[in-house]
Amino acid sequence: VAAVKDNAGNTALCAYVTPEDADTESLKSALKDTLPDYMIPAYWVTMDELPVTANGKVDRKALPQPDIEAQSAAYKAPATEMEELLAAIWQDVLGIPDIGISDNFFTLGGDSIKGIQMASRLNQHGLKLEMKDLFQHPTIEELVSYVERTEGKEADQGPVEGEAMLTPIQRWFFDRKFTNQHHWNQSVMLHAPKGFDPIAVEKTLQALTEHHDALRMVYREEQGDVIQAFQTIDECKISLEIVDLYGSDEDMLKSQIKVLADRLQSSLDINNGPIVKAEQYRTEKGDHLLIAIHHLAVDGVSWRILLQDFASGYLQAEKQEDIVFPPKTNSFKDWGEELLAFSQSEQLSKQADYWEQIDAEHISPVPKDHELEKRLVKHTSSVISELSEEETKHLLTDVHHPYGTEINDLLLSALGLTMEEWTKQQKIGINLEGHGREDIIPNVNISRTVGWFTAQYPVVLDMPGERDLSAVIKTVKEGLRRVPDKGIGYGILRYLSESKQKKGFTPDISFNYLGQFDSEVKTEFFEPSSYDMGRQVSEESEALYALSFSGMVRNNRFVISCSYNEKEYDRSTVEELMERFKDNLLLLIRHCTEKEDKEFTPSDFSAEDLEMDEMGDIFDMLEENLK
Repeated sequence: VAAVKDNAGNTALCAYVTPEDADTESLKSALKDTLPDYMIPAYWVTMDELPVTANGKVDRKALPQPDIEAQSAAYKAPATEMEELLAAIWQDVLGIPDIGISDNFFTLGGDSIKGIQMASRLNQHGLKLEMKDLFQHPTIEELVSYVERTEGKEADQGPVEGEAMLTPIQRWFFDRKFTNQHHWNQSVMLHAPKGFDPIAVEKTLQALTEHHDALRMVYREEQGDVIQAFQTIDECKISLEIVDLYGSDEDMLKSQIKVLADRLQSSLDINNGPIVKAEQYRTEKGDHLLIAIHHLAVDGVSWRILLQDFASGYLQAEKQEDIVFPPKTNSFKDWGEELLAFSQSEQLSKQADYWEQIDAEHISPVPKDHELEKRLVKHTSSVISELSEEETKHLLTDVHHPYGTEINDLLLSALGLTMEEWTKQQKIGINLEGHGREDIIPNVNISRTVGWFTAQYPVVLDMPGERDLSAVIKTVKEGLRRVPDKGIGYGILRYLSESKQKKGFTPDISFNYLGQFDSEVKTEFFEPSSYDMGRQVSEESEALYALSFSGMVRNNRFVISCSYNEKEYDRSTVEELMERFKDNLLLLIRHCTEKEDKEFTPSDFSAEDLEMDEMGDIFDMLEENLK
């Protein structure tokens, strides 16, 4: 195997095979059983024999160039029914037309959240796919053999009733005893230039609360424990408030909507319900619809499900049709029960040592401009920075070729570099959030289930201590790959297992990448509103972290914000940090886009105990033997 240049000037792998009548398709298929996708040669040349030097070694300079034109079809069309289905789903989820079966899901801008959306759409066809298979086989032609028919009976389609166990993240919430727990929401505000039909909106929202059981949950305290229970459909009726704001100028509109939104956000009631509320603001330039849901019942993936269902339900309601959503997957109640069983499993107990070591790490606090006793939300401010559309496109796609990275690897590499420069410390503690919907429980499908599934867990970035970008990326990537099951076990061990892992350190820094929301919030009849949604969390609530970084792709641009306490930091300090972060991220993007060779790390191979320095020794030895 040798490196060659393709038509775009990128480095690609070419395999030279003897004898000349070798079945290269069978060879390629066999390699796929043992190698990751990016190690499969893109081009194949069959020869009678390989050229050799006078010393009997392969004469690499004498190897012929492959016929790149013949082997590089720009588009490989789906040929089977399953390939056509997958291509259609990818086009829908990724928002890209004409996807071929050899296109790479992650190169096209896919990520783990979009993978869940893809699995959800497959489920609607009675099919299932595990996320690990998507990561290992990210092209349609490889993936088709891993798509299976769903086993067992369909999830119960009736309304869920009774009580449900709290998930680890919900237990964490009540454990923190936040001031004004009722006001701790997530929300969206949609703008319809042609206006919303209020009857269709109310009908759709009611259908959502009936179909997605988590939207009917309430909480009460009994003998020191919090009980999570489902209201009946009759107890949970959505009432849409319509507010006429015609005649207001732009400044007055902003002010009025801010006041109204603040009032709505603070009016949810987790004890008695409702935990979902909506208001429609009517203006000369269309309507704005604010939907607020308490965080206990929703997360980022849930919002994607809800917005997709709201769009389809609204269209059905407008046509005066019965609203029908795709079938339910396993309920939030099912998931809680399965997590409890998993908390006693051997699979989870094997993770305990890893998390105990993380909790035992000594991480120095980050510098502060001023000391304070208590961080409150009302003193929170934020600094925002964003990349250009072109820079964002690189970040989502081609930067990941050289090191086999995911977007979080590069974002956290940039954050690690920034914090190392600022704190002069090589070990950086960060609280991470994952979507928490990992494939840890067989035959449980939650791809279309609404609820708060988030997994949060501490990581320690052990920076290499040198300004070698290659070493930084590989070190951060390997550190993240060592996290078991994307961190979902940390909360389960702490809140559900019998051993109850001891409380560890809480990092000063949090980081959360929320993914791409463009396609979910923008449809043919609504788009994101530009107006303020109001305070989603009570002003009197406690803020946990000194610095909270949050990133997302909005309007085709990567946007990163850093929240901080105005009584703890001068704004200039945070602005300088954000400038450093952006500079470091662009430096990493430039490094990766200019890099021609591919570099592997231990997690690219199956040997679990392989270390980074051993990897270097192996490749040095191979290179020497091939000379």
